[in-house]
Amino acid sequence: MYATSTNATSATTEKRSNKMLVYLTGLVFAMVGCTYAAVPLYRRFCQATGYGGTVQRRESVEEKIARHATDGTVTSREIVVQFNADVADGMQWKFVPTQREVRVKPGESALAFYTAENKSSAPITGVSTYNVTPMKAAVYFNKIQCFCFEEQRLLPGEQIDMPVFFYIDPEFETDPRMDGINNLILSYTFFKVSDDNK
Repeated sequence: MYATSTNATSATTEKRSNKMLVYLTGLVFAMVGCTYAAVPLYRRFCQATGYGGTVQRRESVEEKIARHATDGTVTSREIVVQFNADVADGMQWKFVPTQREVRVKPGESALAFYTAENKSSAPITGVSTYNVTPMKAAVYFNKIQCFCFEEQRLLPGEQIDMPVFFYIDPEFETDPRMDGINNLILSYTFFKVSDDNK
């Protein structure tokens, strides 16, 4: 009788253990599935709601310009884009914008240049970062071609011109948060990547 009771308890415990194992295995698979699905689901959520500044409507620049022309929201407003250039401490480059500013209307593209010159007696490799101010307007500043985040290697005394091809999104004009913003500053800073004194 005691053996039968022990066997029944053991069978019940084993049944519970198996049931728990099935639940935990299912939970692990569900968690792994959620991990893989999280990024696409979050992206869809952002596209549907515009959360995080995600553009809800995917249009090319040409489509946006044509839509604004049809809606009668084309503007004659000019935005002054000013250019700034800096180098990190210890980097022996002269780095300057070729022009101080350009005037551009939302929807128009513009081309600007920066010039870098290695003032040292050794090759120097640099990479630049950029920012646009005011920060709330940066989302409307779109670079078509840019030298940022690309390594640039200059030999001693070498000088190069680097283009920045950009446009201001036509949505800039219809965003009430952009009222009163008529100047943007595009600023680049070059940092030394490696010492090529070999």
